[in-house]
Amino acid sequence: MKIVFLGSADFGLPTLKRLIDDGHEIAAIVTIPDKPSGRGLHLHESPVATFAEEKNIWPILKPEKLKDPALIETLRSINADLFVVVAFRILPAEIFGIPKFGTFNIHAALLPRYRGPAPIQRAIEAGEKKSGVTVFRIDSGIDTGEILHQLELDIRENETTSELYERLSAEGASAISLAISQIGNGAAKFVVQDESQTCPAPKLRKDEAKLDWNADAKILFNRIRAFKPFPGTYGLLDGMRLGIESAEVQTDPSGKIPGTIFSISKDCFHIACGSGSLRVLSVKPEGKKPMSAGEFLRGRNLSEGTILQ
Repeated sequence: MKIVFLGSADFGLPTLKRLIDDGHEIAAIVTIPDKPSGRGLHLHESPVATFAEEKNIWPILKPEKLKDPALIETLRSINADLFVVVAFRILPAEIFGIPKFGTFNIHAALLPRYRGPAPIQRAIEAGEKKSGVTVFRIDSGIDTGEILHQLELDIRENETTSELYERLSAEGASAISLAISQIGNGAAKFVVQDESQTCPAPKLRKDEAKLDWNADAKILFNRIRAFKPFPGTYGLLDGMRLGIESAEVQTDPSGKIPGTIFSISKDCFHIACGSGSLRVLSVKPEGKKPMSAGEFLRGRNLSEGTILQ
């Protein structure tokens, strides 16, 4: 099929590769404008743009505004069979209504659950045991369109957002490959989303990073996994941020005030929570790189009874 790919993040690269491997014609790429980053604020293009250049895919369109009449006219003139969207911006109807078969998005959740920009993080935060990817036809709502195909997978016990991100990225490529095959052979069946099963996946905020030690240890464990790498999680030790990079849940009651460091060994330390405790395995002291708890303890005289805020 003749396809226009719309995306920016590396999450979409396995899908773009799969579309090429499946023999589809990538007639154009739509991605975000180059952005300044780094100390010198040099302009850097999106991973999708870089990949497209390497594969000699043209044109690569980088619109500031998606309702730009010139962009819409260019996309119309391509006469694509369908558009594929992965980790991109909200499209106006003037764009998603162009191709004859429709515009399809890959969402990193089992819709209608976790609609929104942070489905992976919010699923891990909530302690979900399963996740997956959904291929759906875009309509005027946010992640509300009819479902064409879903792939489900288990969330591993200690899995972080970055780890699940990688697995779902690969699953998305498989899902869209099968979905397009169904469209091509006339076997596509669409399912309307059950609105009674929806739950949101709002954008992560920096102010969510501070851990509340009064919470259950399992809740904090899920947040540590979900908010890695952004916005991270931390407590305050002597007024300085101590990032908690990884930890394990201990269910036995500590009998200590939440936030108290009540046990220290050579390679870990335990923090009392509202219920249970966390065995901290790695940390990130303010202004330093992540390190094991053992490395941290060897460089600091931490004593039992110290309280993290």
